[in-house]
Amino acid sequence: MKTTHVQRVLRCTVLLSLLLFPQIIAPQGAAAQELTIKAHIPWGWIHDFEFYNDGIFVAPHNGGISYFHIEEDFALTYRYTICPGGSHVLAQFCVADSYLFALDGAAMHQSGTPVFFAYSISEFGSTFLAGLEPSGTIWAQFDPITYHKGYVIYQEYPADYYRIDVSDPTDPFVTGTLMGATDVCLDIVPYQDSLFVATMQRGTGYWDGNFRLILGEESGGLTSVGTYGTGSYSYTSGAAIIESVLFTSHGDGLRVYDLSDLGNVPQIYFYPAYWGRCIRCVDDYIYMGSNDGWHLFRYVSTYDIQFLDFLPNGRRVLRMRPKPEEQELWCFVDGGVLGGLVVLEAPSTQAVGDNASGTDSAQIKLQGLPNPFVSQTVLRYSVPFDAQATLGIYDSAGKLVRTLLSGSTTRGCHGIVWTGADDRGNSVSTGIYFCRLDIGGLTTASKVIRLD
Repeated sequence: MKTTHVQRVLRCTVLLSLLLFPQIIAPQGAAAQELTIKAHIPWGWIHDFEFYNDGIFVAPHNGGISYFHIEEDFALTYRYTICPGGSHVLAQFCVADSYLFALDGAAMHQSGTPVFFAYSISEFGSTFLAGLEPSGTIWAQFDPITYHKGYVIYQEYPADYYRIDVSDPTDPFVTGTLMGATDVCLDIVPYQDSLFVATMQRGTGYWDGNFRLILGEESGGLTSVGTYGTGSYSYTSGAAIIESVLFTSHGDGLRVYDLSDLGNVPQIYFYPAYWGRCIRCVDDYIYMGSNDGWHLFRYVSTYDIQFLDFLPNGRRVLRMRPKPEEQELWCFVDGGVLGGLVVLEAPSTQAVGDNASGTDSAQIKLQGLPNPFVSQTVLRYSVPFDAQATLGIYDSAGKLVRTLLSGSTTRGCHGIVWTGADDRGNSVSTGIYFCRLDIGGLTTASKVIRLD
C-alpha cells in the first residue's frame, strides 16, 4: 500500500514525540483490539436469529423461522422452514440443545390456539411437540424470550412475565408468573441460579427506569426484587452480565451497574453514545450496537472498564449473537449499505497483553466521538486505587499545553472534557496531541488529533 505524505508526517510526528519524552508509553494489549467486519449477508427485516450446530435459524418479516447451513465463505444454504400455519406468525425464539421454543407474533390472537410453541430440531427438519396458551396477543416481534436451566422465560407486552417448565418439551407448563409489571421489556438475561435481569421502560413513558430484577422462587413463582436506575432519563434496550457486573445499552449510551449487593445496585460506569440498541459479551469483551455503529469495551475488574474502539455505521444495530467457537459476533443491521447480517471478528482474550488483565495498571482511554475532534473530546480513564494524579496534554514537540488534572483522584472510572484549549484558554492548532496520565508511579498515554 502506498504511503501518503500525510501518513509520513503523522508517523514522523509520533516517533519524534516518543524520542523527545520516552516516558510516555502506550497502553499495553487492549489498545490494539479493533472492530473488524469479516462478512456481510444482505437481508431485509429480521425479528431474531440463533445459531444451531453449523447453521443459523432466522425469523424474517414473513413470520416463518428458517434454517440455513453456514458455508465457509459465509454463504447460507437453505434447509427448511418452521411455520405452524393458520394466522400464526412466529417471531421471537430461543434454541436449547435440540429444541426450539418460539412466540407467536401475529397481530391478532385466536382464542384456543397456542401462543408458545415447542419443536424438536435437527439440521434437516423439525417436529412440532407442543403448544401453550398462557396469554393472549403478545408483542412478540420484540418481546424477549430466553432459556435457562430447564425453563423458558418471556414477557407479554406491556406487563406480564411467564416462566414455562420445558424439562419435558412435549409437555410444557407454566410454573411462574409476574403480573402487572408495566414494563416494556426488550431483553432478559439469566443471573446466578434463578435471578433474571429484565431490561425495561417503566410505565408508558421512555424516561423513568432502567431494569428490573426478578427472582425465580423454588415454589415456581416469580417475584420482583425491585426496579433500578430510575431518573437516568433513558430506557434500557439490552443487557449482558460478566461476573456480578451488569452492562446495559441505553438511549444515551452504555450504563454499567454493580450487582454484588442487590440491596444497593450503584451505577459504576457511563459511556455516552447515540442511542444504544443492544449489547453482548464475548469473553471479557463487551459489544454495544447503537444507532451509529458498534462500540467495543473490555471488562478488567468491577471498577476498571475500558473503551477500546468504535466502528461507525449510521444505521441501527438491533440484534447481536456471539459465535464463540469461531470468535465471531453476528449482528442484524436495519438497512443501509450494511443492511442484513454483519459478521464482526471477535478478539480473543488471549491476544491481550499480560498486563491488561491485572489491577496494577492505570489506563487512559479516549471516550466519545469524534477522534479526530473539532470542538471537544472526552478523555476517560480508570484507576485501581485512590492516589495523587496528573493528566496533561502535550504537543508533538513534548511541550505541555494544558493540565486537565492535578491532585487526588479516586478508584474507578472518570471522564474529563478537553475543548482543545491550552492553559491560557487559547485554541490549539491542528495536529496530534498526547494525553498523559501519571498516578501512583505509573504512567500511561494516548493520543488525539485536533482538527479545525
